[in-house]
Amino acid sequence: MASRLFLHADDFGMSRAVTDGILRGFRQGLLTSTSLLANAPDAERAVEEWKKLLADYAADRLPSADVRRRLDDPVCPFDLGVHLNLTQGRPLGDRYPTELLDAEGRFPGVFSLFARLRKSGRKLMPAVRDQWRLQLQFLSDHGIRPTHLNGHQYVEMLPGAAESVAELMEEFGVKTVRVAREPALFRTTALHRFQAAKWPLAVVKRFFASKFRDFADSRNIRHPEAFFGTAHAGGIDLELLQLFLQSGRTARSVEVALHPAEIAEKTSPEEAADDWRDPLARQRPLELKMLVSAELPDLLEAAGWRLGRLASG
Repeated sequence: MASRLFLHADDFGMSRAVTDGILRGFRQGLLTSTSLLANAPDAERAVEEWKKLLADYAADRLPSADVRRRLDDPVCPFDLGVHLNLTQGRPLGDRYPTELLDAEGRFPGVFSLFARLRKSGRKLMPAVRDQWRLQLQFLSDHGIRPTHLNGHQYVEMLPGAAESVAELMEEFGVKTVRVAREPALFRTTALHRFQAAKWPLAVVKRFFASKFRDFADSRNIRHPEAFFGTAHAGGIDLELLQLFLQSGRTARSVEVALHPAEIAEKTSPEEAADDWRDPLARQRPLELKMLVSAELPDLLEAAGWRLGRLASG
């Protein structure tokens, strides 16, 4: 039985360039899912454009429709989840603890966040859960039930966060979560184009992802069997994607995390003030080019992959 492939785009709503690139990845390419940064500058527009995308999909107006049929794409809406965020921009609402913000009232970077949560123990986790609830509620308030959850910069794997993720999944009826435990890391980093510098941090992520997977499995929380993308944000091309899929061949379901976007204009002063500068801005258009290429469906079809939906497993 052919395996199901989820081609997922992180950071929906981060900026106009990211939003538009992801939408083109669905319309002209083979994206199957994305997740929204609810506190991001383009989040409102992203949700409205998402509704137009689903309407065009339902009416069979997408340029990618015929290619999707070749790959047995399920006849059901694309997946839209929430990209749980604690590390970029400003929190939603006005009751988030200052201990988890920088001097300007913004989320800190992921390493600073890790240190602060570790220092506070579990004292601040209720505030984290409440912030994530607001991010989920943002999507619900627009009439959309999130199909899945994953974390911006993998914050769902932080110590103590898993319980909050599980509680919110039950509260909002979300069935699927990301488990970013990536196989074959040495092959896809140190051996692939000699990118050995990416390997150590990726191994650390896999350590925490293993703990998160054990927790998810203990609660019977659904997740794809294999995941790829922890070490190559913005740098996934056809060659690397093929390597991922070869490494995940025995899995019944595989998620690949991508970061596509159109070519970005200069960051606005408002976005810069809220720390929405995009370190992947130059790489993202290359991933979009791969997603809309004629070579991608040929590669997947030749290897027997079928497209899938996170909402249905």
